[in-house]
Amino acid sequence: MDNTLKIIKKVESTHRNLGMPVIFAELINLSDLGLFIVGARSTGKGAILKCIKDLRHRDVLEITRITPAGLAKEAAEMSNTQKTIINPDFSSFYTDYLKDAGINLIAYLISEHGVPKSWTAKYNYDVVDCTISFLTSTQPTMLRKVNRLPQWESMYRDRFIRFHMLYPYGSPNYKAEYPEVPELEFTLKNPDKDIVLPKSCRDLEEYKRLKTILWRQTSEGRSGLYLDRLLKAHAFLNNRDTVADKDVKFLALFTPYLIIDYLLSERETISSALKFNPDAYLVFFYIIEHGRATRTELKRYFMLQKEKGKFTAITRAIDPLVAGNLVTGVYGSPEYQINQEWHSRYITPLTDWSREMGII
Repeated sequence: MDNTLKIIKKVESTHRNLGMPVIFAELINLSDLGLFIVGARSTGKGAILKCIKDLRHRDVLEITRITPAGLAKEAAEMSNTQKTIINPDFSSFYTDYLKDAGINLIAYLISEHGVPKSWTAKYNYDVVDCTISFLTSTQPTMLRKVNRLPQWESMYRDRFIRFHMLYPYGSPNYKAEYPEVPELEFTLKNPDKDIVLPKSCRDLEEYKRLKTILWRQTSEGRSGLYLDRLLKAHAFLNNRDTVADKDVKFLALFTPYLIIDYLLSERETISSALKFNPDAYLVFFYIIEHGRATRTELKRYFMLQKEKGKFTAITRAIDPLVAGNLVTGVYGSPEYQINQEWHSRYITPLTDWSREMGII
């Protein structure tokens, strides 16, 4: 755990609440997976991606958008390589003009490690043996927009893990500059091939719970594959050739960041796609950061107009949180706070571990 703690402590020394997200993003990077970092403005998403660029465990390609024409310029360089592809803001990547061309290409690269000529049409090129990770940041409303795509349920949902920003340590106090990360040395080369995952780790309750969470986010078939990759990546990050129980228990600390996705998503019909509720998430984020919140405070913070009647914007955002036992309170309550049972189950293990490790 030495390298993990080095990174977290370095980041937390200037940017409270960002240490764990940086580690998870790096595990995704080392696992050759896709990641959406979801959060409101000024929650540290860009700082997390900057840390991954600075760690530079392999070549980094930063893009604002990608099309078959644009990929043609990179095709020769991308074939037979491993790359970290970073997109600072998914809103610039997914435009109405480009529609789903860019995300189609990325999804195909993640799962198939290449792009066939049949996809590139008149440009007549292909990308072969290209292993990538793709990390991007987006706001909750943009994630909701992507949820509405027909391809979301059939292709995108199980290729991109969604990590929702939370402030479990309270309000941040950031310095103006980006966080720094320590220089690390690695003795191994390939996290997936050089690391052994013992069966005993898969028998742990934490492993089974994590697999269920990833299944809810992606699919039953891919959840075990992704979890195994993430565990091997954490062992690799700490220069060990075997996954240990402590890797599984550490990864379980990320539960509150991952579980939010399906707790605040629902289907309109049985066959329709899961759609994320951005308003409920933003209110929940605020309550976790501050511990509690009044209706008046929430209206003022989100700059809502005065509304009459029962179904106000705050009510519509709060109701899913109350129904899911994430917060306590009923309509008309002057104050809402995190459900203590939920807090004890998901937030307390994270903060207890952080205190034990001297992080907070």
